[in-house]
Amino acid sequence: MSSSSFFCGRQKINFFFRLILQVLLWSNILVPKVFSAEFSFSTKSLIATQNSTQYSTSFFFNRFRAQTDFALSENCATEIEYELFPAWIDSAAQASTISIKNSFSRIYRIADLNHSLTGSPAATDTSELWQLEQNLDRALMRCQSGNWEYFIGRQAVTFGGMSVSPTDVFSPVAFKPLDQEYRPGVDAFRIVGGLGETTEFEAGILAGKDLSSENNGAYLSSHFLLGTTDLKPLLASFQQNQLLGLTLQTDLGMLGLVFDGALILQRKSAPETTEEVRNEWAPWTIGLNFQWNENLFTMLDFHHNPMGAKNPGNYVSNSSSTIYSEFPVSLLGRDYLLPNLSYQFSPLLSFSSSAFFNLNDSSFLNTSGLEWNFLEDLLLSWNISLAYGIKSSMQTEKNSEFGDTPNSFKLILKHYR
Repeated sequence: MSSSSFFCGRQKINFFFRLILQVLLWSNILVPKVFSAEFSFSTKSLIATQNSTQYSTSFFFNRFRAQTDFALSENCATEIEYELFPAWIDSAAQASTISIKNSFSRIYRIADLNHSLTGSPAATDTSELWQLEQNLDRALMRCQSGNWEYFIGRQAVTFGGMSVSPTDVFSPVAFKPLDQEYRPGVDAFRIVGGLGETTEFEAGILAGKDLSSENNGAYLSSHFLLGTTDLKPLLASFQQNQLLGLTLQTDLGMLGLVFDGALILQRKSAPETTEEVRNEWAPWTIGLNFQWNENLFTMLDFHHNPMGAKNPGNYVSNSSSTIYSEFPVSLLGRDYLLPNLSYQFSPLLSFSSSAFFNLNDSSFLNTSGLEWNFLEDLLLSWNISLAYGIKSSMQTEKNSEFGDTPNSFKLILKHYR
């Protein structure tokens, strides 16, 4: 591709991106009659420290999120949500730890704002660092006609709902790693509608960087009841690969059963020939949950990740394979046990604990925390993460998946208005 055609393509993409935003913004200003308008604001401040054999880091992380929702008519509305992330870290070399986007990020956006407003530090810089980042996380218009709703613009798209959901094919990876409260928005056009009292249909197209077919995605899904069983089949295409998925939820007496699985047809061109090579993967998660009483709820999931490696010595090389860059898989091993517990001490105080046990190398990561809603709009959380496993002697190798994961403590204050 010539440089002139490249810059011309970039100009068209940036023009398209700016046009969508301008239409949404000016529609809120110029429409003669705005039926209603809602504004909300939330903040999140986090003080944390991480300790491992390789490094120790302390940081202060903040998120300021403004949300607007304008009802333009009885059937149409727009939504815009914007975030600012000021943060401090004691070593600039670890800045990617608190960045909203890093080299492992994957997200379906045609173009985007420049995330960093203060520039990127040098990889060798170990001095203290203040940084400011931004994120336009929602910019969409939604309209309703009969039983059907239409969404266009930046929005959240999600599937599954378990500890690890193989059908959650469009899940961004490593985007805002310290703030997963809101699902990161993607650029998409979606249609959602009801086909009867117990059946819902959804279709969507997701646009990736530069509108390239290698970066785009599309899906068809349904949601219906079969007796007491809740079924959600999914057919998706992502970066020229295909996925056939199914999420199932039912009751087995007092127990709840959940299954989430996918068949992935990965297509890639072999570098030594022009022939197309196809790999098939079948990740799945099955889980049981039980409500012991009105306060105690437990879950136990088993996850099989065929894209991973059984031998820890292959973790690093295997994670650089194509499937890891195209499908949202981040676990390095094959088989996992995922317990989860939540207990409600009172309407204002709750405890939760969850863990990832790698059954191939016997390492695990446990995260536990308390959340206290001490005022109407204020929540205070304490969170601790503990990792166990054989540690690595070199950064270029891994002797276990979680052995090198730093232990951390976080104090979080959240405010909603």
